[in-house]
Amino acid sequence: MSRPRSPLPNDLPDAFSTRDARALGVPTWRLRTDELVSPFRGVRVHAASIVPDLTSERHLLQRIAHVYPVLAEGAFLSLSAAAAVWQIPLPRRHYDFLDVSVVNPTRPTRLTGVTAHRVEPGLVNVVEHNGYRVTDPASTWAQLATRLELYDLVAAGDAVVLDKQPAGPYHRDDMGSPPLGTLHDLHDAASPRRPKRSLLRRALPLVRTNAWSRPESHLRLLLVDAGLPEPELNYNIGDETGHWVKCVDLAYPEWRIAIEYQSAYHRTADQYSRDVSALAELARLGWYCIQVTSAHVFTYPHMAVSMVTDAVDAQQQRPLFARLKPQLPA
Repeated sequence: MSRPRSPLPNDLPDAFSTRDARALGVPTWRLRTDELVSPFRGVRVHAASIVPDLTSERHLLQRIAHVYPVLAEGAFLSLSAAAAVWQIPLPRRHYDFLDVSVVNPTRPTRLTGVTAHRVEPGLVNVVEHNGYRVTDPASTWAQLATRLELYDLVAAGDAVVLDKQPAGPYHRDDMGSPPLGTLHDLHDAASPRRPKRSLLRRALPLVRTNAWSRPESHLRLLLVDAGLPEPELNYNIGDETGHWVKCVDLAYPEWRIAIEYQSAYHRTADQYSRDVSALAELARLGWYCIQVTSAHVFTYPHMAVSMVTDAVDAQQQRPLFARLKPQLPA
């Protein structure tokens, strides 16, 4: 006859250390039942609480929640793990790293599935966020220079300083949150003792406070590196009567070119319908509307550059009066 299962103490969260469980009187046999799984040594998680088929970023956040109960005193999340906690975007492959750091001379955490680091004193600031000890956004950005190339380092910096506070009567639906840090914070984090400081110094002048996504950052940099002027970011466009039509991702107002990045994710039927209607109205107002996808930006970047370059050539050949209709300021 199988032994009846006693309920686990209410003090135990979904993920807990076996040490904490034993301190509350949970017997060893109870920790080996099939309703619990062990994603890391010394950790037990309620099997029912594990969410399958998550995105790479959310899967890393789930792994962080599972390992955190057994991290050594003084350990903190860093690099990719910290970026996930702060929602700083990374290339998908970097979410495979569950980075945990300590300050030298503390011994780093040694666990299968954890990437351990030891940093020199004074190189990072550690704060509490969402229940985790984690490098602050600026320190996280500076550490990521050891792992990212220029465009993605700029995109990460854009995410840190992104200011979602509405600056005028027309703004995006997801406005509201203040930036994680400032350009001054990033400048201070790029200290002379920092590894990859030269890359950080290259990235700093390219960081912008109004780039809303990693693809937008990449596309902006692609266009500038191709010799085109830097486009306006998140540009508000209105019709002849002053009514707001759309906030486009990137724009060249002088040529009436609007560029929209179309993501396959987080798109409802209503949003799609609104976008189609808005783009049709922009075309009526004389705007040349370009839609790009992840393939254009990340797989075949020359296609994105070619599409915009062709649009600039086409708009420059249009009669001037056709490009001078009233519009709202950005």
